[in-house]
Amino acid sequence: MQLAETTPTTSVQVLSDIGSGRSFVTIVDDDRYAELVNSVAGQISRRARSVVLRTSAIQADNWSAIAKDMKDVLSSLGIRQSSFIGVGSCAALAEDLALSAPKSVRSLVVIDSPLRPHPTMWERLVDALERRLPFGLPLRLGSKGFNVRSYAHRLRCPVLTVATKRATPFVKSELAALGALAPTAWHLSLRGTTEADEANELCDIVVGFQDTPAKCPQKNRQEAV
Repeated sequence: MQLAETTPTTSVQVLSDIGSGRSFVTIVDDDRYAELVNSVAGQISRRARSVVLRTSAIQADNWSAIAKDMKDVLSSLGIRQSSFIGVGSCAALAEDLALSAPKSVRSLVVIDSPLRPHPTMWERLVDALERRLPFGLPLRLGSKGFNVRSYAHRLRCPVLTVATKRATPFVKSELAALGALAPTAWHLSLRGTTEADEANELCDIVVGFQDTPAKCPQKNRQEAV
């Protein structure tokens, strides 16, 4: 199933809603992940309710409006709490929801996502400076973009950051950073070399990760899944 274009009336489209039971919501805006998302969503639907949302391209100036549209769509689907899979820049939407409405997020899997959507070279420089200077720098003031680094310590649901074979070295470092910053997060890289291998591995990881307690997850475990 090819990811369809969003409709003119909303920035979020429901691509599929199949299965029953505990809900898993996958959010994506990048067609490069269409095959992976479709495969994982199909496998999850055999065990639970699997919803796939396609959003407009996430940018610094539109992410908050898309986040609001996503909440409206989830409400229309009757989803009050779900496990979320945020792919690429769409992870920002799930992270924002976990911060603003923590009871609505059972767990969060972040795939190939930087700490902020599509960071510019200037933003990367500012982030690097702020990590090194203990007094911080007010250089990001006025920015409309979402940056989970500033709020990672407030994430309380189980979080798993996952790197696929598409992830660049920069994205891999960002995923590892979120895994270290969030108090209830883990990080891993998929070992599969083909699309099918990655899909099977990711599905097992996502489902298995639900065994992590939603309350007081033990981050000191050697393995998250």
